[in-house]
Amino acid sequence: MDNRQIASWIVPLVGHQFDLEDLPFWLAGQAVHVAPRDNMFVLVIPSAVVGDNHEPVRVFAEGQLSLINGIGRLMSSTYRPISLADKLFGLDSAGVVLNTVVAVNSGEMRSKGGSVRALVGGKVQPDPREAAASPLIRAATLSPRARDALIIVGRPNLTWSELYLLFELVQADMGGRMVDLGWISSSDANLFTHTANSYSALRSDGRHGKDKGNPPAQPMQHGVAVKIVRALVFAWLRQVGAE
Repeated sequence: MDNRQIASWIVPLVGHQFDLEDLPFWLAGQAVHVAPRDNMFVLVIPSAVVGDNHEPVRVFAEGQLSLINGIGRLMSSTYRPISLADKLFGLDSAGVVLNTVVAVNSGEMRSKGGSVRALVGGKVQPDPREAAASPLIRAATLSPRARDALIIVGRPNLTWSELYLLFELVQADMGGRMVDLGWISSSDANLFTHTANSYSALRSDGRHGKDKGNPPAQPMQHGVAVKIVRALVFAWLRQVGAE
């Protein structure tokens, strides 16, 4: 009789190599993390976190993936959200598979520069990606608003409504301090909110069916809004996670 216990669950991750390979660095030191295994990357969930029964693992993994995709979007402007494979495995303490669960259920070329590591006094400095996501994960555990922001920002194509919600999540916590700290300029904040609230500027992409005041003379472009709001959320989450 095999008395070995399940020590952890792993769920293979589906995505582009460029989007997967930084995750082990960013999530270093976290109980739930990403690791390379058998020429792929897997989400590692200790049984101490989710238990030794496979039934809750998939739902738990989906929740963690939402946070991870948010981290990826904040850490890299080229990150594409990843997904879970349709199977998961239970491992013993030596990493041997004890349990396998299978769910019933276009080509692209990309390029990416390598990570440059500095040499100081003849010593290679630590990889800047190492544990970079720790304050973001901590923020998500400390604040429901921060957790919601991290989940939303990881969605593939942010709408104006989602961008405005992210803006308000930060604003509700920070108020005018987000401008004082240099996270967003007052001119960018004003143009963003003016554009987001203008039916004439956004039409079917907007938040409202009627104008609130006159539309901006030069509405903010969606790509600019995404960049500004992501930077705002990133700065806020790092502060929340550092407190």
